[in-house]
Amino acid sequence: MRKWIGVILLLMVSATVALAQVTKVKGRVTDKDTGEGIPFAAVYLEGTTVGVSCDLDGYFAFETRDVSSNILSASLLGYETQSFVIVPGSFSEINFKLKLIENELKAAVVKPDNRYMKRILKAIDEARDRNNPDKKSTYSCKTYTKIELDLVNPQDRLFKALLPKAFHFVYDYTDTSVVSGKPYLPGLIAESTARRYHTTDPEKTGEIIEASHISGLNPTNTLKQYTGSMPLKVNFYENFINAFDVEFPSPIANSGMLFYNYFLIDSLQVDARKTYKIRFHPKKAISSPAFDGEMLIDAGDWALREIHAKMQKDGKVNWLRDVVVDVENQRLNDSTWFHGNEKIYADFSVTLRDSSKMLAMIGRREIAYSDPIIGEGALDQIDTLAGNRSKKFKVTVQEDAGFHGDAYWDAARPYSLSERERGIYQMVDSVQNAPTYKAMYKLINMFATGYLDAKYIGFGTYYNLFSFNDVEGPRLRLGFRTTKETSRKVRLTGYTAYGFRDKQWKGGGTLEVMFGSQPFRKLTFEGGYDMAQLGKGNGLIAENGSNLFNSLFAIAGRRKYSPVLRAEVYYTHEFTEGVTGNFSLEHFTYYANKHVPLILPDGRSLKSISANRLHLQARLSWGESFTRGIFDKTNFYSKYPVVTIDVIGALKGITPRDYSYLTTEVTMDWKLRLPPVGTSKIRLNGGHIQGKLPYLMLKLHEGNGNWFYDGNSFSCMNPYEFVSDSWVTLFWEHNFGGFFLGKIPGIKKLQLQEVFTLRTTYGYLSKQNRDGMVMMFPPGLHELKYPYVEVGAGITNILRMFRVDCFFRLTHGFKVAFNFGVDIKF
Repeated sequence: MRKWIGVILLLMVSATVALAQVTKVKGRVTDKDTGEGIPFAAVYLEGTTVGVSCDLDGYFAFETRDVSSNILSASLLGYETQSFVIVPGSFSEINFKLKLIENELKAAVVKPDNRYMKRILKAIDEARDRNNPDKKSTYSCKTYTKIELDLVNPQDRLFKALLPKAFHFVYDYTDTSVVSGKPYLPGLIAESTARRYHTTDPEKTGEIIEASHISGLNPTNTLKQYTGSMPLKVNFYENFINAFDVEFPSPIANSGMLFYNYFLIDSLQVDARKTYKIRFHPKKAISSPAFDGEMLIDAGDWALREIHAKMQKDGKVNWLRDVVVDVENQRLNDSTWFHGNEKIYADFSVTLRDSSKMLAMIGRREIAYSDPIIGEGALDQIDTLAGNRSKKFKVTVQEDAGFHGDAYWDAARPYSLSERERGIYQMVDSVQNAPTYKAMYKLINMFATGYLDAKYIGFGTYYNLFSFNDVEGPRLRLGFRTTKETSRKVRLTGYTAYGFRDKQWKGGGTLEVMFGSQPFRKLTFEGGYDMAQLGKGNGLIAENGSNLFNSLFAIAGRRKYSPVLRAEVYYTHEFTEGVTGNFSLEHFTYYANKHVPLILPDGRSLKSISANRLHLQARLSWGESFTRGIFDKTNFYSKYPVVTIDVIGALKGITPRDYSYLTTEVTMDWKLRLPPVGTSKIRLNGGHIQGKLPYLMLKLHEGNGNWFYDGNSFSCMNPYEFVSDSWVTLFWEHNFGGFFLGKIPGIKKLQLQEVFTLRTTYGYLSKQNRDGMVMMFPPGLHELKYPYVEVGAGITNILRMFRVDCFFRLTHGFKVAFNFGVDIKF
C-alpha cells in the first residue's frame, strides 16, 4: 500500500507545470484601531496594473505571472497607505492594518448605489448583443486550454504515514492555493490547442482539437475530447452561469438587481478608455448560490472588460467548497469585443469546512483565446482544416492530436516553461513502468469500469459476483471482456452464472464491431439466457439486479423473475451529432414459472411464448453534450428536449407460440433549468400496441422492486400490477436546490436541497385484449381504467452523499400495502 501511494504521488508530481513563476497573495485589510475589515480597499503590486479590491469584510486574494514588482501595497481614501515586501513567484499571506488619517479626512464609507447602478446595468443590457461574442453571426479563433488536478492537504497524518520515505521528496513540490491558503501537491495536467468556431444560423458552437497532451497517458487515449474549451463554457453575458450543475446568476444579468448589491468603487483609465470598477455582493435574502467579486466595465461601449467572481461565503453546495471564475475580454481593432482569457478554479471536498485537514481535490482550467476572425471568412480555416464534416460535431479530435513534440508546445503555450518544469514532464514515462503503479492503476480502473484488466482480458464485473433472489437463491456469476489491447475495433464480452436454488446455469455474450467513433457506427451481436423482470424501470426487459447491493435492499414479494432467452443483432448509426438511429432484429422467448405463469383461458399451461421483432429507433437531440469512448457513446445534457421514437414490428410463424404486433412509442426527456428555483427533470412517454397478445407482450407499467430510488419507475407500484396496450406516462421531478430550506437559520448551514416528484400514468386495454384475452392475467394484474398518481417529497445532499424520498400513492388503493414508500439514493 505504501509503495502504491508513493507511485501515485510521484505521477501527480510528474504532471506539474507553470507553478514556480506565479506570484500568489491573499490576506485581509483591517482598521488598525478597531480591527474591523475595511471594504473595497485597493491591494496592488507597486508599479504594475495588477491588483484587486477587498470584499465587504476586507479579504482579498489574487495571483499573477507578473513578477516585476516585490512591493505589495494597500490603500483607501482616508487611510495611510501601507506596503510590504514580498517574494515574487511565491505564495504570501499579508494582513494589512491601515491607520486612519487624523484631522484630514474621515474614513470613506461606501454604500450600495443601486439607483445609479440601474442606469449602468440598463446600458450594459442594451449593448449586450453587440458585445456578446456568442451573438456574433460567425467567428473562429485559436484556443490554448490547460487543465490541472491537485491533491489538497497532502500533509495529512495518515497519508504521510502511508507514504514511503523514499517518496518524501514529493513534498518539495508542495504549493499553496491562493483561494483557500491550503497546501496542495500538483496532479494531472492536460493541454490542448484547438480551432473554435461559432455560427448563429444555424446556431452551432464547436471546436477542432489540433493537439492534446495528457500527462502519463498514451497519445491515442480517448480523453483528448475533454481537454478542449467546450466543457463548462462561461459567458457572463448570459443571465445564469452553469458551473458543475449549479446555476449562478450573472452580475450583469438583466435581472442582476434581484440578486446583488452593487458598489461603484472607482473610475479608471484602462487602455486610454474610461472604465468603471464595480464590486458586487449577494443580497442577504438570496438563498441560492451566487457570486461575490468585482468587475471592470468599459464606459464607452458598456462592455465587460474583466470580472473576478467567487462563490459567496456559505454558498457551498454538494461537494464544492470554492468556485472562482476570472474572465478577461479583449477589444479588437475594429472596436468589437471578444474572448480573451478565462480561468476557473474549483475546490472539491467531502467536508466543506475551510479548516478541514482531510484530503481534497482542486481542479483548474485556463483558456487563452487568440487570432479571432469575425464575419466573412471565419469558417474558411475550419473547412480547410477538417472539411465540412467537422461542423456536424461539437468536438472533433484530429487523428495526430496526441503526437506533437516539445517544439510545438513551446510555441503554443502563452508562456514559457522553466527548466524545472520541463524536467518534470520527462519523469512520467519511468513512473508508468513501475509495477506498483501499474497494479494500482488496474485496481482504480476496476472500481470505475467493473473489470479487473489483464493485458488482453478483463474479469468482472465485480459487483455481480454474488447476489441472491427468491427464484435462484444464492447466485454466483463470472464474466470477462476483451481489452483495448486485444483490439480497438472488436470487443467480446461474456458471462456465466449459477443459481443454487433453481440449480440452473445461465449466461450470455456480446460481440461489438466498431466501424467508427465519430460519427458513431457500431454493429452488435448479443444473446443469452438469464432471469429477468418485465415491467421494471428502464425498459421492457430489465436485468434482475444481480448484484449484492440490490439483493440486500429488495422489497419482499415485489420481485417476479422469469427466465428469458434472447438473441439480438443491432446496428447503431450516427447521422449527425443530434440524430442517431438504431436498427435491430430481436428474438425473445419467455418461459413460465410460479411467479410468471402462462395459462390459457381454457386452463392449459404453456411452457413458453416467443416474439420475433424488427426494432427501429430514432433519437433526436439538439445542442447535446456527448462523450465518445472506444466502444461507446454516452449522452449527457441538452437544454432542449430529447425525443426518442421507437417502432417495433413482430411477425408470427417463425418460432413456436410467437405473435404478430406493431408497437409505436414516443419518449421526451427534458432537463429544464429554472434558476433560481431549481431544475426540473421531465419524462413524457406514450405509445400504442396493435395486436391481440398475451400480457407479457403488452405494456407492463414500471413498478420499483426495491428501496432504491429509480427515476423511471413508480415507487408505490408493484411490478405486474397494471397492464395497457395504449398509454401515456409522465415523470416529473423538481429539485429546488435549497430555495426554501436555505432561508431557515440553522438548516441553511446543512446545505440541504428539497425535491418534489409527481408520477402519473393512464392507459387502457383495447377490447380484443380485454374481452378476448389470449392469456389469463396472473393474480394482482389489472387494467388501469383511470389515472394512477403518486407524489413524493424528499431531501437530497444529506451529508453531501445521500437522498431520501417519501412517496404517497394517491389512487388505485386495491388494498395494497404500498400506499406509502421510502426510497434512498446515493
